[in-house]
Amino acid sequence: MELLAGLEPEIPGWVLQNRLREAGYVNIWQKIEGLISAGYIERLKKNWYCLGPLLRKREPSLRYLACNINGPAAVSGSLVLFEAGLIPDAVVSVTAVSSRRSSSLDTPYGGIHWQRLPANLVFRGTNRVTGPPGYIIAAREKALLDLLYTTRYTPPNYSLWKDFFFEDLRIDEDEAAGLDFVLLGELAIFFGSPKITKHVQWFRKYFGARD
Repeated sequence: MELLAGLEPEIPGWVLQNRLREAGYVNIWQKIEGLISAGYIERLKKNWYCLGPLLRKREPSLRYLACNINGPAAVSGSLVLFEAGLIPDAVVSVTAVSSRRSSSLDTPYGGIHWQRLPANLVFRGTNRVTGPPGYIIAAREKALLDLLYTTRYTPPNYSLWKDFFFEDLRIDEDEAAGLDFVLLGELAIFFGSPKITKHVQWFRKYFGARD
């Protein structure tokens, strides 16, 4: 369809609206509803769309959507830990951290779960994936601290921490031993959280890491 030619599979509302205005449409919302009804685009939520299956050249990126659809965010948490081999269970949905309140979204391409972090922590310890369409992803050390920060329970002592860390969270001990302990310490300073400081101290104690 020429009207939508050149658009990426993930379409912010303002991009679609500008395209329709440039094409001379006056009742933009009516046209959008028509495009949805015809299957040319799919609505994910207010002001976010994706090209329909017949028009797109690749599947929409759930990671890109996770980083943009709910405000600036970074892929983190369980998904990153699974891909790094730190937890054994496959993660189907995309987990991300954002400065906005925690929320979830089900899309035709999978689920997205956002966990809230203070704004100054969202992009600490992250990297940009440049391949199209591009997204921000946390380093495995940051993803671990994000998970610990957003988990309400904090073990009251070192003995219970070991059970919590390796049995409840199911962190792989061998993979955890290969984490960057210096980076964990640096990130803990930015968090400024007694809970995170305690986790990192116990983590270093368990693996015998030295300053």
